[in-house]
Amino acid sequence: MEKDERKSMSYLVLARKWRPQTLDDLIGQEPIARVLKNAITQSKIVHAYVFSGPRGVGKTSTARILAKALNCAEGPVTIPCGKCESCTSISDGSSMDVSEIDAASNTGVDNIRDLNEKVRYAATGGRYKIYIIDEAHMLSISAFNALLKTLEEPPPHVIFVLATTEPKKIPATVLSRCQHLPFRRITSQKVKERLRHICTAESIKITDPALEMIARAADGGMRDSLTILDQIASFSEDITETEVKDLLGITDIQTLSGLTSAMLTGDTKKIVELISMLADAGSDLKVFTKDLLQFIRDLLIAKIVGNTEGVLDLGEEDLSAINTIKQSASQEHIALMLSDLIKAEPAVRNALYPRIALEMTLIKAGMLSKLSSVADILNALPSSSESRPAQKHISAPASGSAETKIIAKKSDEKKNAPAPLKTQSQPISDLNKAWQSVINEIDQEDHFLASQLRAPEALLDNDALTLVFNGGQSLYADNIQQKMNLLAKSLKEKCGRSVSINISSKESTSLSKKELKEKALENPIINEALELFEGRIVDVVPKQENNNKNEEE
Repeated sequence: MEKDERKSMSYLVLARKWRPQTLDDLIGQEPIARVLKNAITQSKIVHAYVFSGPRGVGKTSTARILAKALNCAEGPVTIPCGKCESCTSISDGSSMDVSEIDAASNTGVDNIRDLNEKVRYAATGGRYKIYIIDEAHMLSISAFNALLKTLEEPPPHVIFVLATTEPKKIPATVLSRCQHLPFRRITSQKVKERLRHICTAESIKITDPALEMIARAADGGMRDSLTILDQIASFSEDITETEVKDLLGITDIQTLSGLTSAMLTGDTKKIVELISMLADAGSDLKVFTKDLLQFIRDLLIAKIVGNTEGVLDLGEEDLSAINTIKQSASQEHIALMLSDLIKAEPAVRNALYPRIALEMTLIKAGMLSKLSSVADILNALPSSSESRPAQKHISAPASGSAETKIIAKKSDEKKNAPAPLKTQSQPISDLNKAWQSVINEIDQEDHFLASQLRAPEALLDNDALTLVFNGGQSLYADNIQQKMNLLAKSLKEKCGRSVSINISSKESTSLSKKELKEKALENPIINEALELFEGRIVDVVPKQENNNKNEEE
């Protein structure tokens, strides 16, 4: 019984068992491995490094590999032997020359002062003493300041490695004293290949879709992927995508592609059915929303670039689903749908009832398929200002959308142009009545233009109409000049004969500003108002002429 217990306790998790032991074992960090190899080969090892990057991408493992490479009995070498006393002690964590410090629990200045005292002593067995400070950004400002001098000029036998997931929190004074090597996320394809190799070595049966789901859930972290694999391997001996989905709550690609297709086609019934299926299965709808956002983003990128090689980090099944959907969807539609989901994601995440919030968001996104595109709507509008046949009713986009603004702008432009006037069965002999009839009909369609036409004085002759503008009214002349052909045509239809229309203006006979102020001060009412309110005349504007009488204010 005791023997069985000891055997069960000796199990080593996959993340530790398959931890990289040489620089060649690093997955997805080839540039950093090359830099360190060249530094060892050329004897250019610096006294301090900063290893930054997301969790689980190999920062601490690389620091240990560097320590083994420098203190190996055969070294310094790019590939440590792994058999000498120094290599084995570093691997099992018992080396006296390699110290791993957790900065999260040793944040104070006293801890760093103690460290500064220890660095003066030489290495006991190897060539170097390596201090690996994990989560270095957790150190306090005082601790960083205490470390500065030692970090800049440490003893020749000391090397510092600061590992951090948040390099922005490390003071610039510290970064400037270290060589910064940024680690990057590992692509899903490389994670999948590594997992397949480990599964083969560990005799774990798993399908390719399940590996893709694990690689996607790991989000670029090799350690996370091995932890997930270890968890699922104890859950089932024959791992499929169903086991991964049930255990981790990850959405399979069929559900994501099916829901995306339903939104693109406006199949709201299917949207509701799929959300109901996810809720009944106990899926985390907040996590599902993030997966859906990522899928639609990948769909949009694939639609834009066409060839996704080197652009999207996707598996074969994901690429197949995306290539199928993108053929029947436009970039604009996908972009609008993605924009709505991005805005709704915080609401779903913080909602008291995430299911209702998600359902309403997806149903609203599905309604976008019933709207006409901007290009179709603009093409349906008439291009000529002189001939505007009746238009069929076009469904307008939802209020507040980009399409609504474009259509509203086009409608405003349409209002500014006069509509075609109805012809009279009997011509009007009186030119004045004909002209007033033209203005009245224009008033029914364009009140603004009609008011401009009523402003000037109309001088009538048998075959000529002259519009005389006074003073500030002259600004209407340019707009009326643009409509001159249409006005002449309409007047001809009213009169039954051609009538020329001319525009002229006459100089204003208004008094100067100074004279107007003096005249205003002569008015007793104005004087009383100024005295009552203790005011003064700032400006005087002449009133428009009315019935040939000039009045000033």
